[in-house]
Amino acid sequence: MTATSPTTLLDSLSALNDIARLRVLRLLSQQELSVGEVADVLQLPQSTVSRHLKMLLETDFVARRTIGTTGLYRVSDSMPGGAADLWGIAEENFKELPKSEEDASRLVSVLAQRRSDSKSFFKNMSGEWESMRSTLFGSHFTSVALLSLLNPSLKILDIGCGIGNAASLIAPYVTEVVGIDRETTMLNEAKQRPDLTNNITFVEGDATSLPMKNASFDVAMFCLVLHHIEDINTAVCEASRVLRDGGRVLIIDMQEHIHKEFKHTMGHVHLGFSESDMKTLATSAGLTLLNYYRLRPETASSGPSLFAALLG
Repeated sequence: MTATSPTTLLDSLSALNDIARLRVLRLLSQQELSVGEVADVLQLPQSTVSRHLKMLLETDFVARRTIGTTGLYRVSDSMPGGAADLWGIAEENFKELPKSEEDASRLVSVLAQRRSDSKSFFKNMSGEWESMRSTLFGSHFTSVALLSLLNPSLKILDIGCGIGNAASLIAPYVTEVVGIDRETTMLNEAKQRPDLTNNITFVEGDATSLPMKNASFDVAMFCLVLHHIEDINTAVCEASRVLRDGGRVLIIDMQEHIHKEFKHTMGHVHLGFSESDMKTLATSAGLTLLNYYRLRPETASSGPSLFAALLG
């Protein structure tokens, strides 16, 4: 046995010198449980179980973590040497403890009730679940995680990349991203992004005259940039030119709207695009409009609704 102080040894021996506490330890070696669950299995008052758990905590035989307002207990995986040695002896003799079969049977019932309670929780919380999930994990993890569905061999051209928001978001999931923009100030800021990965390249150039070879990308995307381009037909034709066989053009932009002031306040050339506009644009570039999705606006947003169109 590992050397330990007499006081610590006596405390550890005292903690194990009780059948109920040994039964508690046997349960917690099988499953992490709450005070109430331990009490239900052992058929003891919660106050009694709490006292036993307090002693086991103080002597480092069990550990506790908290989820919300519920404390969950388990056998500690970091017992000091003396306690670990005594625990080993106790564990070897668990089969000799009274009520083993009853405890095992009740544990199954308690865990089944836990699953039932979990179902009730989600049923009762369904209206608040989205808000609670956002509080715990944020509001963007789902859309970002879904990027892992992309083919990792894709080579992406981000036309009108600006400061590289879209390029940086998609880069971890594909082979290469090239961002192109005519504004050097935007590109300089993009190159300083803290989330920049080594598979992103930024190039200065114009959407209507791309400095790229034919058939060199799998996807060409315009993310909130097409409404700034006067000659959108030429821009999409250029995007089509640099696509490999089976490639796609992705356009994310504003749906058709009536905010004429955007032309003066933000330099917009076009007041959004309808699905019909996208069909016409695709045809002019020798492509087909494969999908047109109207994106659900966020409640905090004040601009026009957006769409995502896929041409191929």
